[in-house]
Amino acid sequence: MDKQLMLEDHIRKNKRETVLICMFMVALLFSAIFAIGYILGLPPIFAMAIGLPISLLYLGVTYSFSVQSVIAAAGARPANPQVREEKLLINKVEEMSIAAGLPMPKVYVQDSRDINAFATGKKPEAALICATTGALHLLDSAELEGVIGHEMSHIQNRDILVATVTVAVVGTIALLAEIALRSLLFGGGRGNKRDGGGGLLVIIAIIFIILAPIFSRLTYLAISRKREYLADANGAYLTRNPEGLALALTKIKNDLPDDPKGSKTVASLYIANPFKREIRNSIWSTHPPLDERIRRLRSM
Repeated sequence: MDKQLMLEDHIRKNKRETVLICMFMVALLFSAIFAIGYILGLPPIFAMAIGLPISLLYLGVTYSFSVQSVIAAAGARPANPQVREEKLLINKVEEMSIAAGLPMPKVYVQDSRDINAFATGKKPEAALICATTGALHLLDSAELEGVIGHEMSHIQNRDILVATVTVAVVGTIALLAEIALRSLLFGGGRGNKRDGGGGLLVIIAIIFIILAPIFSRLTYLAISRKREYLADANGAYLTRNPEGLALALTKIKNDLPDDPKGSKTVASLYIANPFKREIRNSIWSTHPPLDERIRRLRSM
């Protein structure tokens, strides 16, 4: 089968999975709220009745303010077209948006010596791409184009929507789990009542609350790693030059982070972890190993 058709099939599958993943994350958050309500002594029907609205309300608020939150967490600023390197970045983003058939994203810059970039936004019509000043100074034109093609692919494949929803859910579940466990620790809730058969349900609920943050984060990290490979392949297709991105990733691998900026909460959005380099596969990694990504690009 033609490589282009295979890639398009993967993209369509990716978009279908996006809907399922978002639904799964909402269901996981709803289940966590229900379990917490049960542990704290709320009637099951009442816990169920308030669980879903709270889940949807929180995700709606997070969705509405996701872009502003990421910009603030990354410490990014709008690109300045009066600066030569930043004007080149704007031009590359425009070229890649035309190649992808997408609206022109907003262009931002993060003042950091490290080589990196990320994309975010609620949808392609409201997306942005940000590159570090290190990327602008240390990457040549083909390498920068490869990086921007990768980020444009994340927008095209709706990865930014998945990242927005899953990051919100992971953080919420972790916070709610801590509240529930602290409540039990200090003597509140159903967990301190010896009510016969209900004790088993309490134990199950407590185990779920302990495991839910871990499981939700592992799910998100697995999704993130898989989508990095697809964005690499699709980015290479947009630029028609896999070697450009491969060389950029090689420079990123050799450029150990010494000037990371922003919050670790948005580390998974970058083309490479801005706080450490992934050298081997791990279920806790935000990105797949750079060597493997480079190998796959050069085998295209």
